[in-house]
Amino acid sequence: MSQSAIIWPAGTLLGNRQAAASLTPMSDAVPIPTRDVDGIPGERAAAQLRRHAAGDRGAFAELVADHQGAAFATAVRIVVDADLAGDVVQEAFLRVLRHGDRYDAKRPFRPWLMQIVRNLAIDSLRRRRHHHDVAHIGERAAPDAASDQGELRACVAAVLGDLPEKYRLLIVMRELEGVAVETIAEQIAVDYGTTRWRLHEARRLFRAAWIRRYGEDR
Repeated sequence: MSQSAIIWPAGTLLGNRQAAASLTPMSDAVPIPTRDVDGIPGERAAAQLRRHAAGDRGAFAELVADHQGAAFATAVRIVVDADLAGDVVQEAFLRVLRHGDRYDAKRPFRPWLMQIVRNLAIDSLRRRRHHHDVAHIGERAAPDAASDQGELRACVAAVLGDLPEKYRLLIVMRELEGVAVETIAEQIAVDYGTTRWRLHEARRLFRAAWIRRYGEDR
């Protein structure tokens, strides 16, 4: 998927046109499966992990096949780069292999995996910004639309890193992925009204953190 496949429009969600542009996906962007679809229960993933631990080499391949599409769609919505999204997804499944014992089979597997993907995607954007800053110390290159957009998303990732995890999760799910509030409430096991309040608070915290880092005008 090319970067041009996803468009991030200007807006006023956070009272800042550029920040809003990097956070709000267009409705025609790539759709994301946001729950354990296709009848894949959490018990299936748990069984696959147990079979893998017992030496069944095909079990983990089955788990990857079940969830890699949703994982990639989530990652590419955040990083807007197919190659980087692929790296994020690969690392996410490696984390599952290392820490599969932390998964609670009584809960759906996909939301747990997606949280790993989201955290890794945000981390990758923050690292990319650091590497860019180091590589271009002292340079004053002409502005470029693609690099400006990448820099803006890296700034957003840095601000997200300043937020408590429960609020960061809400911003990423709602504003980067476009997940419906009802679905977010279901996945985080919080009632709809509380989820809406937390989302409002998350946006407020994001705006405040943005201003602390970059000021009102950026």
